[in-house]
Amino acid sequence: MKLPILILIIATVGLALTNPTEAEFREHVRQKAGIAGTVGLAVADMVSGGKQGAIQRQNYIVASKFYVGGDGVLPREELAWGVAGKFIEIKK
Repeated sequence: MKLPILILIIATVGLALTNPTEAEFREHVRQKAGIAGTVGLAVADMVSGGKQGAIQRQNYIVASKFYVGGDGVLPREELAWGVAGKFIEIKK
Protein backbone atom coordinates (compact mmCIF):
# COMPACT_ATOMS: atom_id res chain seq x y z
CA MET A 1 0.00 0.00 0.00
CA LYS A 2 2.92 2.33 0.61
CA LEU A 3 4.35 1.91 -2.90
CA PRO A 4 1.33 3.33 -4.80
CA ILE A 5 1.20 6.32 -2.44
CA LEU A 6 4.93 6.90 -2.86
CA ILE A 7 4.61 6.73 -6.67
CA LEU A 8 1.69 9.18 -6.55
CA ILE A 9 3.68 11.62 -4.40
CA ILE A 10 6.72 11.39 -6.69
CA ALA A 11 4.54 11.94 -9.79
CA THR A 12 2.84 14.96 -8.19
CA VAL A 13 6.15 16.53 -7.21
CA GLY A 14 7.55 15.87 -10.69
CA LEU A 15 4.55 17.51 -12.36
CA ALA A 16 4.73 20.49 -9.99
CA LEU A 17 8.42 21.02 -10.73
CA THR A 18 7.89 20.89 -14.50
CA ASN A 19 4.76 23.08 -14.50
CA PRO A 20 5.43 25.67 -17.26
CA THR A 21 5.50 29.39 -16.53
CA GLU A 22 4.03 32.31 -18.44
CA ALA A 23 7.48 33.14 -19.88
CA GLU A 24 7.81 29.58 -21.19
CA PHE A 25 4.40 29.86 -22.85
CA ARG A 26 5.36 33.16 -24.48
CA GLU A 27 8.50 31.49 -25.85
CA HIS A 28 6.39 28.58 -27.12
CA VAL A 29 4.13 31.03 -29.00
CA ARG A 30 7.17 32.83 -30.46
CA GLN A 31 8.71 29.58 -31.67
CA LYS A 32 5.47 28.22 -33.10
CA ALA A 33 4.09 31.37 -34.76
CA GLY A 34 7.35 33.15 -35.53
CA ILE A 35 7.29 36.88 -36.17
CA ALA A 36 3.47 36.93 -36.35
CA GLY A 37 3.28 35.45 -32.85
CA THR A 38 5.77 37.99 -31.49
CA VAL A 39 3.87 40.90 -33.03
CA GLY A 40 0.54 39.47 -31.88
CA LEU A 41 1.79 39.19 -28.29
CA ALA A 42 3.12 42.75 -28.38
CA VAL A 43 -0.18 44.13 -29.69
CA ALA A 44 -2.20 42.14 -27.16
CA ASP A 45 0.06 43.41 -24.36
CA MET A 46 -0.48 47.02 -25.46
CA VAL A 47 -4.26 46.62 -25.80
CA SER A 48 -4.65 44.94 -22.40
CA GLY A 49 -2.88 47.82 -20.65
CA GLY A 50 -2.29 45.81 -17.48
CA LYS A 51 1.02 45.35 -15.69
CA GLN A 52 0.98 41.60 -16.29
CA GLY A 53 0.43 41.79 -20.03
CA ALA A 54 -2.11 39.99 -22.15
CA ILE A 55 -1.16 36.38 -21.38
CA GLN A 56 -2.52 35.23 -18.03
CA ARG A 57 -1.92 31.95 -16.19
CA GLN A 58 -4.11 29.99 -13.81
CA ASN A 59 -1.84 27.76 -11.77
CA TYR A 60 -3.23 24.42 -10.59
CA ILE A 61 0.09 23.24 -9.04
CA VAL A 62 0.55 20.25 -11.41
CA ALA A 63 -0.79 22.05 -14.52
CA SER A 64 -1.49 25.57 -15.74
CA LYS A 65 -4.15 27.07 -18.00
CA PHE A 66 -3.04 29.98 -20.19
CA TYR A 67 -5.48 32.54 -21.52
CA VAL A 68 -5.60 36.02 -22.99
CA GLY A 69 -8.00 38.83 -22.12
CA GLY A 70 -10.82 38.84 -19.63
CA ASP A 71 -9.95 42.28 -18.28
CA GLY A 72 -12.70 44.21 -20.05
CA VAL A 73 -10.80 45.30 -23.17
CA LEU A 74 -10.20 41.86 -24.65
CA PRO A 75 -12.70 39.02 -24.24
CA ARG A 76 -11.26 36.03 -22.41
CA GLU A 77 -9.96 33.34 -24.72
CA GLU A 78 -8.38 30.17 -23.34
CA LEU A 79 -5.27 29.23 -25.31
CA ALA A 80 -3.58 26.16 -23.85
CA TRP A 81 -2.89 23.88 -20.92
CA GLY A 82 0.66 23.44 -19.70
CA VAL A 83 1.57 20.07 -18.18
CA ALA A 84 5.01 18.52 -17.57
CA GLY A 85 6.79 21.24 -19.53
CA LYS A 86 4.58 20.72 -22.61
CA PHE A 87 1.69 22.72 -24.00
CA ILE A 88 -1.65 21.31 -25.12
CA GLU A 89 -3.43 23.89 -27.22
CA ILE A 90 -7.17 24.28 -26.77
CA LYS A 91 -9.05 23.91 -30.04
CA LYS A 92 -11.58 26.62 -30.82
